[in-house]
Amino acid sequence: MDAQHTVKEPLTVVRVFDEAGADGTRELSRDDVLWVRTTLLDRIATGEVPLRAVPITEKQALRIRERWERRISYRYSVVVDADDPTEETLGVVREWDASAGNAVHEERYVGYQVQQWLPSNKRWESEYGRGDTTPRLIPTDAATVHQYISALKGW
Repeated sequence: MDAQHTVKEPLTVVRVFDEAGADGTRELSRDDVLWVRTTLLDRIATGEVPLRAVPITEKQALRIRERWERRISYRYSVVVDADDPTEETLGVVREWDASAGNAVHEERYVGYQVQQWLPSNKRWESEYGRGDTTPRLIPTDAATVHQYISALKGW
């Protein structure tokens, strides 16, 4: 944080995954609302960056991310097994264009105990195959995806 930012409206959010080493420290990119590797906490600790880190809960971090996500135009898809004629939904994916315009980001919703969007490569898997099954992505709308997520949560 700095003088212009609060816990409710932070400059950035950093999350640390215990026992993951340097790869376990991620910063939430404000532009693309994506977790990226960072050394920010180390730079704050050494005084290189004139900021201070304030601990927040995972729930607070997810709320901040959800607020920042509102400005992103997502494209949604349901994931099915390419060989399954019933097209039973195996998951949901969202994609969006990078702020620099040079890439497309993708996340899949992980339910049950995790209940959040995490990095994914289902589009690549659907185009090039992987393992025993090949996923197929079927474009859908946000309402369908939210209905699927609510069902996972048991709402």
